[in-house]
Amino acid sequence: MHSRNEDTSLYQLIATVACKVGDINNHLRKHNLPGLYYDEVHPTLPDTADCTSYSESRAAAIEAAEKLLRTLRGPREVLLDISFQHCASASLQVVQYYRIPHHVPVQGVTTYAKIAEKIGNGMQASLVERVVRHAISYGLFQENVKGEVSHNAASALLVTDPNLEAWLYLCTNVAYPAGAQIPKALEQYGASSEADETAYSVSIGRKVSQFQRFREADGKEAYEMFGKAMKGIAAGGAVDIRHAVTGYPWHKLNAITDHLVVDVGGGLGHVAIELAKVHESLRFEVQDLPETIESAKKLCPAELHSRIAFRSHDFLKQQPTHEAPSITYFARFILHDWSDKYAARILEALAKSMRPQDRLIINEVVVPEPGTLPLGVERRLHDRDMLMLMNLNGRERSLSAWQSLFSSITPSLQLQQIFRPEQGELSLIELTLSDKH
Repeated sequence: MHSRNEDTSLYQLIATVACKVGDINNHLRKHNLPGLYYDEVHPTLPDTADCTSYSESRAAAIEAAEKLLRTLRGPREVLLDISFQHCASASLQVVQYYRIPHHVPVQGVTTYAKIAEKIGNGMQASLVERVVRHAISYGLFQENVKGEVSHNAASALLVTDPNLEAWLYLCTNVAYPAGAQIPKALEQYGASSEADETAYSVSIGRKVSQFQRFREADGKEAYEMFGKAMKGIAAGGAVDIRHAVTGYPWHKLNAITDHLVVDVGGGLGHVAIELAKVHESLRFEVQDLPETIESAKKLCPAELHSRIAFRSHDFLKQQPTHEAPSITYFARFILHDWSDKYAARILEALAKSMRPQDRLIINEVVVPEPGTLPLGVERRLHDRDMLMLMNLNGRERSLSAWQSLFSSITPSLQLQQIFRPEQGELSLIELTLSDKH
């Protein structure tokens, strides 16, 4: 049933936390960076070997601290804790739906009655109090002895960072209701590959895919929020776009005359923009749906207009003709949105457009073998896999799942190399046309 390994004893876990926290503090002092406090935004560190050791120490400290908590709680209490986690999603859903963070001054305090008054619609101060106090219990907001509410660093971000706010809104008001319908969707549709036969479609009572819903006349606001949410999750942390910029040897492409990078499903173009700032000899084309492209054009810095083009394109169809001697196709956070059936179609459309001198870079998760990463990191990867299942019938893929996908299409794709940014969770998978096609 169990083994009493030395590394899971309370004292050993405490020692690991203390040791790794010491390494973290030494690194921060060495680089004249402030200490870590919950009520302050943490510093962003560059992708250097030195900072990699910091990230490793931080991950080890978190893993040991989480093991310590589980050990102290015991299996029964751990299960009970998991059973109540949906309550945090429920109160956060209310916080986001009624924009409660915006009814609290960024500086200063307010009362529950004033928050209720700003919400309107007969909202009761007592209900606001119950919801906010629950949010305080898991780290949002703070309350003084007078019963006045103010922001802490986390809740303030939901006012000052609209992209992060959009991500949380999408999770609480779209994904959370969908997640509750996974069993019903499986009963109704089985292991479907279709994007309109999902827990999301069950949750809204219509057989329509999430992206189709966003494109409907009254879905525009949700679609715009989705665009912001993608920027929100891409800013900071393990999926920050800087890992895409620094995690692949883009500089090698600079030596190729007139090389074109095509960002497939590139959204608002934020990855292409960051790459263009660093690699001045490369040209870029951002492709997405017409309405997204119109927004992306407006957001592109004027000084980059000459090197970043924008094109409406359906990535399920073959690529248009490009005037370029060689092309790198880049697809970030695209294929995980789709089941294998449609991911294969997307890849096949790209492969049919590729020439021997072209390549494809996929910027997505490669799910590791169990036990090869800290449990907290594995949890985030599997969390995203559940998000893909409930919303789109998509999935995160292991290396073997990726390889099966690459070999299943005609012409097939050959895996050349996988680049794994030290501080990032998304790999950069480099592919070319297979010699066997």
